Amino acid sequence: MQRKTLLSACIALALSGQGWAADITEIETTTGEKKNTNVTCPADPGKLSPEELKRLPSECSPVVEQNLMPWLATGAATALITALAIVELNDDDDHHHRNNSPLPPTPPDDNSDDTPVPPTPGGDEIIPDDGSDDTPTPPKPISFNNDVILDKTAKTLTIRDSVFTYTENADGTISLQDSNGRKATINIWQIDEANNTVALDGVSADGATKWQYNHNGELVITGDNATVNNNGKTIVDGKDSTGTEIAGNNGKVIQDGILDVSGGGHGIDITGDSATVDNKGGMTVTDPDSIGILIDGDKAIVNNDGDNAISNGGTGTQVNGDEATVNNNGNTTVDGQGSTGTEIAGNNAVVNQDGTLDVSGGGHGIDITGDSAKVDNKGGMTVTDPDS
Repeated sequence: MQRKTLLSACIALALSGQGWAADITEIETTTGEKKNTNVTCPADPGKLSPEELKRLPSECSPVVEQNLMPWLATGAATALITALAIVELNDDDDHHHRNNSPLPPTPPDDNSDDTPVPPTPGGDEIIPDDGSDDTPTPPKPISFNNDVILDKTAKTLTIRDSVFTYTENADGTISLQDSNGRKATINIWQIDEANNTVALDGVSADGATKWQYNHNGELVITGDNATVNNNGKTIVDGKDSTGTEIAGNNGKVIQDGILDVSGGGHGIDITGDSATVDNKGGMTVTDPDSIGILIDGDKAIVNNDGDNAISNGGTGTQVNGDEATVNNNGNTTVDGQGSTGTEIAGNNAVVNQDGTLDVSGGGHGIDITGDSAKVDNKGGMTVTDPDS
């Protein structure tokens, strides 16, 4: 209690000045009674150090206070009072706690605005985002040199620009379906890596018709009632080459794209009765032994809605069989020795020429061998040059 009273007095003296100092004339004991003991006090306590003043008995306080009066009057007591306060606050004898351990050093500021990420409960490590895209890249379509494209992302198989959706079956076969709902099945898929081609072997949806698409890009169908739709351009070049081949009755080919045949090849080759060819895209046929449409069978029907250009010994349409009908709705141009626009070998043949027919260079526009043939030429005809 005595030391606390002294500290309070020092603070009061420092803050309030001489008026407060005149009121402090005695020190209370821990029991609140005045203490009267014969104690020798220093005559000039002002010469004592703060530590020596602290060790003075309480009875010498009046002497100390009296000798402090000149300091207070001049304002010079502040340093001494502050020194006493520091000594008092760091004294452990009167249960004032002090902390003499050095403060931990403050790390220098690295001028960074980054806020450290605290660890998650349980010690889980926070893994920063590496910015990579984990979405897998879809595979690109695979293009083969025989006019086949496989798109695994879209699940489509394109053959000569005819697009089929496909489904892989549990037995290893592949089911195909075109935009018109026509279906087929692939039983064998064979890739020639050296030439980057694929050969397909399958059957119709009912299993009655077999079909093949070989490494040369030729479509061969065996069986009755087969139907083929060629949407894109078909190019056939070279002897014994065939674009589309059907062996069977009631075969049908729809040629929506252009048919380009040269070098002795055949664009469409059908063997069987009651065959039908709808040639909507037009055709170009050049070179000897080249034939755009060839049908061997009776009751064949050919509709040439597009324009036909035949030259250098080629033949546009050739039918070998009775009761054949050829409708040339588009314009036909025939040029060159040995070139023929329409050729029929059989009885009761009918040719309807609604488009113009232009023949030159020794070529033949329409050539029929057989009985009871009929030609209806409504489109007009122009013939020039010898042997034409």
